[in-house]
Amino acid sequence: MGELSLVGGMAGEHVVLRPVGADDVPVLLHIISTPEVKQWWDAADLEEGWPLSDGSASTRFTILAGRRIAGLIQYWENDDPRDRHAGMEIFLDPDLHGRGLGRDAMRTLAQHLFDERGHHRIVIDPAATNEVAIRCCAAVGFRPVGMMHQRERHTSSIRDGLVMDLLSSEFG
Repeated sequence: MGELSLVGGMAGEHVVLRPVGADDVPVLLHIISTPEVKQWWDAADLEEGWPLSDGSASTRFTILAGRRIAGLIQYWENDDPRDRHAGMEIFLDPDLHGRGLGRDAMRTLAQHLFDERGHHRIVIDPAATNEVAIRCCAAVGFRPVGMMHQRERHTSSIRDGLVMDLLSSEFG
């Protein structure tokens, strides 16, 4: 994995992660509105200006597969010295599922969070029923560590989240 000349960008084996740009927004909004993604990401909850500036503490990257926008990956950081760690979230265009792009994007971002941001642990909490996401996370090396019951409200339901983590000492 090598750093790109693009400021803030990263290259994985099959994907490039670059900071989200204004030209990416229509495609990302389309992807997040597809039924396969919408069932896990509630686009109705996105604040105005998402994904460029919604007031969150997340750092977002557009995932590129070749020249095609494949999705979005983001991370947040807890900088409390006693519990310093990062978390990540991802979504991909359903037309590109099953090609290893999500795993590559997650590995690329994890490498950055460990090597460049100095974290020793990354957490992710997919919906407990999102088997595709859980398999993808496990393939990267994330391990289940617990269940958050009634983790999130989504449309008309409340669902559980599976907490998974990845330690720098176990990555690679």
